[in-house]
Amino acid sequence: MPDSTTCSGGSSPNRRRHHKRRREGRRNSFLRCALFCAYIFSPAQNEMSISSLISSQITVSDAFMQPLPTTQCRLHRQKNYILHVATEPNIDTDTLQKSTLEKMTVKELKSYMTDNNILIPRGEASNLKLKKNIVDFIWNRLNNNDESSTTTITSPKEAAPTSSDDAAAPKTNNRTKRPIGTRMPPLPESSSTSNNDNNNDSTYKLTPKDRIVLEVLDRYPPLHEAIVDACSIDSVLSEGITADNIEHCELNSLSYNVPPGIGENDMRHQYHPMLANATQTDMDVVFVGTASCTPGVTRGVSCTALRLNWRNNREFDQVMNGGQRNKHDPQDQQRASTGGTWLFDAGESTQLSVQKTSSIKPGKISKIFITHCHGDHSFGLPGLLCLMGTDRDRDAPPVEIYGPEGLRMWLRVAIRYSVSRVVPPYRVHELMDVPMAPEWEEGHRRNGRFYYQLKSEGRKGMKWGTKGLAGGDSSSWISRAPMVNLEPNKDFGEIHGGQDIYPVYDHPKSTDGAPVWEVLDDGGVSVFAAPMSHGVPCLGYVVQEDDRPGRLMPENVLPLIERNRKELVESGVRNPMKLMALVKNLPVGGSYTFPDGTVLNQEDVVEPPGKGRKVVICGDTADCRALEGLAQDCDVLIHEATNTFLPGVDKEGTLRLVTRDAKIHGHSTPFMAGDFAKRVRAKRLVLNHFSARYKGDQSIESLTIMTRMERQAMKACELPENAVACAWDFMVLPVPRN
Repeated sequence: MPDSTTCSGGSSPNRRRHHKRRREGRRNSFLRCALFCAYIFSPAQNEMSISSLISSQITVSDAFMQPLPTTQCRLHRQKNYILHVATEPNIDTDTLQKSTLEKMTVKELKSYMTDNNILIPRGEASNLKLKKNIVDFIWNRLNNNDESSTTTITSPKEAAPTSSDDAAAPKTNNRTKRPIGTRMPPLPESSSTSNNDNNNDSTYKLTPKDRIVLEVLDRYPPLHEAIVDACSIDSVLSEGITADNIEHCELNSLSYNVPPGIGENDMRHQYHPMLANATQTDMDVVFVGTASCTPGVTRGVSCTALRLNWRNNREFDQVMNGGQRNKHDPQDQQRASTGGTWLFDAGESTQLSVQKTSSIKPGKISKIFITHCHGDHSFGLPGLLCLMGTDRDRDAPPVEIYGPEGLRMWLRVAIRYSVSRVVPPYRVHELMDVPMAPEWEEGHRRNGRFYYQLKSEGRKGMKWGTKGLAGGDSSSWISRAPMVNLEPNKDFGEIHGGQDIYPVYDHPKSTDGAPVWEVLDDGGVSVFAAPMSHGVPCLGYVVQEDDRPGRLMPENVLPLIERNRKELVESGVRNPMKLMALVKNLPVGGSYTFPDGTVLNQEDVVEPPGKGRKVVICGDTADCRALEGLAQDCDVLIHEATNTFLPGVDKEGTLRLVTRDAKIHGHSTPFMAGDFAKRVRAKRLVLNHFSARYKGDQSIESLTIMTRMERQAMKACELPENAVACAWDFMVLPVPRN
């Protein structure tokens, strides 16, 4: 090649650039010509392309009949590429390749594996972190496949001119054809025909990911069938995906039809262990939104519905006023509003999520509970009220809304600013003086933000405060809201009667001095609240059903009534069968004496009272300890699990670091949720409020991740698999009676 021409000092910059471009053009032309000839005359031309020759450093044999000097040039501002052209066939390819591999860097070795399609079997990637292991793996792979190549990738650091006496044998292609849908080639035939010692090495060992995938496919047959239909491997089509053929199935690369259906038509309702044998009851939980931060394609943000279908409401409507409800009787309105659907949180786009499922009727929502002010828990409230107003009688009882201090004025301003006259009648009850957890300390005074102090963890004697944030920061909304001069107006839905509910600090079920709010006692069900450990004032709610009277055992009463029927009629009892209700309503320890002198005790004919059900709904929290006393022996615990660490999915970090990060942001992991479930002896645990990176659809990727998170919670709470679940949107969970 010509030497570089040195431009004179008087040359202009444009002239120097012109000469430089001409020199580079000649060099590039020479290299492209040589590569083209090498491609035409090389026996391996069917497996190589011009692009691979240009983008790689190669040694080409049988390209020219006469030896050519080593050529070095620069292409497109990339690193130097060196082309060696040899004519003699006596080069020691094996020795050259081994030394070449040992001199290459780790990055160059990985690039070599990619360019030459050397695939890493499942479970072996963790063993290829050191350079020595990578070199041995490539060397053994080449020898096992019996591949002798005349094209050798060389590094610029080790490149040297090759003598004209060297040549290489033609490359042979003995690589087995890879099945469709897999990235890992099958084991070499030589492994299966070797001696017994080698048979142990050829046996495929299931990885933890393979085991969880097989478990998920076994749990959900429709998903298994959909994946099998999309796979083209003969053994999979005939036998399904099993431990013997899963090594050939790269499920992430398959395009299959995810089973359709939402709500109760979702396949998880039929096959998930928690719901497989569930029966319909008069109380159930509907998970309208299960994501955190922002709504996504497969998950909406926080919204949980508790459906109550109390029998006493139906009986009440049948008896009072000839079966008609008196709209002007306050006691009648309060009793009629008992039951229905209660919502906990209404994050952004809740009004859209509610319309996607038949499980929630907007007109039947009677109460709404807000845990805290963050947008993924409250932004959907004004829009939801507008939706409810279009499907609700204007004479219906008002919608009762409960939430932390400041909610009333915020909602009033939002509705008044948007001139939303379609909202139904409502009133807001504020839970006053919600304190921050003692481990949260105020940072910069100018922004009023609180920061989680890791140094405070595990410190005993840390008591909850007795003051909320009102007045502490004059610029905060909680402090400024009472100063806003905006009165309620019935034309915009709000009516008078909203209460300020103050906490009880000496409540018998208080923990560590945490305040407890007695939110309501409404027709056989009570609601309590306690503060959560979060970056803003936040609440967790406990819904407690009253104990039910025991069932009457008629077989112990009817014989006595029949035996004394004549005497009962003579004594003025026209219908002796009404004594059944009289006996059932006897107080504990009471008795009734029949005319023949038989004494019937209440405990002899009435079963023991049935324990009421309890549902605990935690808000965003890094610690639920304030709910520990209220939540004991709950039937369902709904706890957030925003994030976790999953080996193989998360490439960076550890469980300890992820847990630390979750606490700093006021959130929890499945392990933390399981630990609290164990402390309160919860019967069932449901995780929700997942990070946006966790999908909620029925794909194999989503289901394997959710199953792994369930396993983490199970390990912490020691509950069986039918008692732990990761919620998905529109999941319906019945709460059976005890």
